Amino acid sequence: MAGTTSGQAAGGSTAARAPEERRRRILEATVAVIRDRGFAGTRVTDIAEAAGTSSGLVLYHFGSLAGALTQALTHVEDVFYGELESELAAVPGPVERLRLMADLASGAGPAVGDWTLWLELWVRALRDDDARAARESLDRRWRAALRRVVVEGAAAGVFHPADVAATTLRLSSLMDGLAIQLALAEPGMTPARFKRLWLDAAALELGVPAQAFRGRAARPARRRAAS
Repeated sequence: MAGTTSGQAAGGSTAARAPEERRRRILEATVAVIRDRGFAGTRVTDIAEAAGTSSGLVLYHFGSLAGALTQALTHVEDVFYGELESELAAVPGPVERLRLMADLASGAGPAVGDWTLWLELWVRALRDDDARAARESLDRRWRAALRRVVVEGAAAGVFHPADVAATTLRLSSLMDGLAIQLALAEPGMTPARFKRLWLDAAALELGVPAQAFRGRAARPARRRAAS
């Protein structure tokens, strides 16, 4: 009897996880399909096929294609920020942390570096209230992370911003502008140039020599999964 009870409990736990797992698969499929085809070229049936589920279940979880896009980008951002916090904590000092953020934003990490998805969201945000709210929330999240590094550097006497709020807004806005050029494959715009231009601007904003940001960001070593 004990074995039966244990099996029933395990089965119940698996059943409870099934909707969550299905939702995760749909989100990941949405990211992959929209990244490949763009929002205008994507159908709910495309996402359902990629996720191995039905169109009805996609709509059940997200209501619409637009809802799936909004939630998919939020999902990817959640993963990104989980990694960002641990990586920033492992990097010594505000200069290296700012360089790491530039490295991630230029394409070396998920979400913020995946600017094609952001372009899709920005276009949707012009006319869709849910997309607009998601865009505002995600922008606030990135700016808050950037502001923390600026404030940390100012407190340590390393950075000398005239106005922390204005500096944060200008640097995040410049990053968006450079990202558009990068996503559109503007001739001459590469991840390396993205980082150089942004960090040069950061040096001016923060009152530090440009040389302080030269070189490669010190990326913390990732833990390897146990085999």
